[in-house]
Amino acid sequence: MSEKSLESKLLSECIGTFALTFIGAGSIMMGGDLLTVALAHGVVLAIVVTATMNISGAHINPAVTISMMVVKKMDNSTGMKYIASQLVGACIAGLMLNLLLDGGTIVVVDGMGTPAPNSELGMLGIIGVEAILTFLLLFAIWGTAVDPRAPAIGGWGIGMMVAVDIMMGGGLTGAAMNPARWMGTWVFTDMADMNHILYYWAGPLLGAISCSILYNNYIMAPEDDGAKLSDHDA
Repeated sequence: MSEKSLESKLLSECIGTFALTFIGAGSIMMGGDLLTVALAHGVVLAIVVTATMNISGAHINPAVTISMMVVKKMDNSTGMKYIASQLVGACIAGLMLNLLLDGGTIVVVDGMGTPAPNSELGMLGIIGVEAILTFLLLFAIWGTAVDPRAPAIGGWGIGMMVAVDIMMGGGLTGAAMNPARWMGTWVFTDMADMNHILYYWAGPLLGAISCSILYNNYIMAPEDDGAKLSDHDA
């Protein structure tokens, strides 16, 4: 793969994760209710996945990239570059939102729109909910984008899974399902509770990796091993 080709993939991942964070967190900052926030995340993700799936594979999520690395659909070197690009895109979005917050001319609510857990759940509950939500997200990714038998619906199955996941889990954990989406705005907060790093990395990674192993080994037929979204030839 040429250097220019890799650069286009990394730039696509960066822009896609920027869009998800800027629109998703921004919808919370602007006072959106749960349905509005869920649709904002779901629709923007559907669009950027559709726009980038034939360029980078449309991971837009470190948990997706790491799970593809675990099942050998992506080499580790390229995967780490993907993750770096995703985190950069999310943090640039967080910076833009932080500038709006600091400007003082726009009324915002709920701080930076960073996913936050319901304290009554406890650590295992928070990680467990994030893992389940992310497992379902990865099932949608494999079934609608990676599997060659998938229907030609672009990223809409993936985006709608994110939307319904947020409708269910938004009030429990914030339904991040994506360490980059969470971290992009978290780094501009006071970062008082460092346990959140564990919650929003461990939960999504557990869900993503377990689903990818299950689908790759028990649902994907051997003759169908030409995965698309994984971009394993990157």
